[in-house]
Amino acid sequence: MAIVVSCIADNFDAVARLALRQAPLADLIELRLDRVGHPGRDALAKLVREVGKPVIVTVHGPEALGSFAGSVDEHLAILADSALAGAMFVDVDWTLSLELGEVEGKCHRIVSRHDPEGTPEDLTAFDEEVRAVLYEGDVIKLVPHARSTEDGLRVLAFLREARGGLVAFASGNAGSFTRVLAPIFGSPFTYAAPADLPGLPAAVPTAPGQLRVNDLLGLLPPGGLTPETAVFGVVGRPIGHSVSPFVQGMAFKRAHLDAVYVAFEPQDLGRFLELAQDENFRGFSITAPFKEQAFAAAAQVDDAGGRCKALNTLVRDGATWRGFNTDVAAVKETLERAFQVHGEVPGRPVALGAARVLVLGCGGAARAVLAALSQAGAQAVVAGRDVDKARALARDLEREQPIEAIAWDAIPHCEHDVLVHTTPVGTGREAQERELPIPADWLRPGTLVLDAVYRPLRTALLDAARARGCTVVPGAEWFVRQACAQYQLFTHQEPDEALMRAAFEGALGLGAAHGAAHDAG
Repeated sequence: MAIVVSCIADNFDAVARLALRQAPLADLIELRLDRVGHPGRDALAKLVREVGKPVIVTVHGPEALGSFAGSVDEHLAILADSALAGAMFVDVDWTLSLELGEVEGKCHRIVSRHDPEGTPEDLTAFDEEVRAVLYEGDVIKLVPHARSTEDGLRVLAFLREARGGLVAFASGNAGSFTRVLAPIFGSPFTYAAPADLPGLPAAVPTAPGQLRVNDLLGLLPPGGLTPETAVFGVVGRPIGHSVSPFVQGMAFKRAHLDAVYVAFEPQDLGRFLELAQDENFRGFSITAPFKEQAFAAAAQVDDAGGRCKALNTLVRDGATWRGFNTDVAAVKETLERAFQVHGEVPGRPVALGAARVLVLGCGGAARAVLAALSQAGAQAVVAGRDVDKARALARDLEREQPIEAIAWDAIPHCEHDVLVHTTPVGTGREAQERELPIPADWLRPGTLVLDAVYRPLRTALLDAARARGCTVVPGAEWFVRQACAQYQLFTHQEPDEALMRAAFEGALGLGAAHGAAHDAG
């Protein structure tokens, strides 16, 4: 595989400075001259020599998400002179392929086609129209716009069928993952935005969904991508805030695995799994709102998944998926360890099995908590803003002992020793991070409070609970334990918990604006 770093600026000197600074991180440099026009053949030749990496010269208009506003003759002259100046490739839109004709020198043509409106249903026809205007030795580049994860998966499937020689990926944020995975499926190139470099202003991406080259390199296995690279990922909606790619990705790198871990945000889990049938897709972490759908989709499930009827892990088993729930054991261990401290105060329960636990929320994480409480023999109460949903959840999960369901406004009157919060309220979005899921005066002094939200690490709920003399447990403890268990299922290797905990803390320190509840992976 080769990584192309695409450089664009408002004048040629700025493009040149950017290209020279980015060249050490790239296999090829793309000079986007949309805003520059023709800099002159001599200036191009000088820059091509100085870059020291193969150069692609590209001039895109609005039809290809670019901004060139000159005439067709000007457009073609830039490409023809770039070939004479020593560029290894010139990128010509397929509608101008025949007008440009063959180029001189040792240069090759990339004949590209973009669809800024979406991903065509018939990608074969989309491709064949380009093949009709090729010359011998041309490279085809197809870049439809992905409106969904499903669109991006269709592009990868088509790329696999092409069996090499085709550059293809999807533009748009929904298709960003295709820029990482395209080389696995046969694309010889993938394109990245310039890296942010210390002391320099941030360079702009040249297309929506482009990753910065340093971020792209951070996702890749130590030996780079190969046709055998295993693909894992976190699947949820929304998913942009998830720290799982960083945590699992760092663990994969430490173990020197030929594997990559990315984020997917499909509209429907069933359709996503239908499109992810390529054998390179090996396993997924499943997050809200798809945990119950994952249970329905799995051919086999473990005992924990069967207990809570929700899965947070899928692992390929031939043509089907085996399902697991690592949340159940993780939350049980998190609460049991917390009781080693919490239970030292006289008058408090000394173990989880002797406690009465109030669970806030009715989603997949709440299901895992209730299953864990059942295993531990604790008394469980579930509260939902929709009391009918809470009652249905209680009936669905009752096994060894009954689960009580209450309305949200009954929370202040519910006696409990432990409170577990599983809703997304309080995540690190600026407008919500200081929001409380319940009023502070509803918190019972002296209780144990576990918040499934892990970003920010200190949530408004935990701060309020601490002020009322509660023992507080951040969602990080739960997250790291379940992530370690997922890593073991994915790799059949023992996880390095210290590394994964450090990676988790590092991910939180990146300063991303979005937050995450445990249900969000």
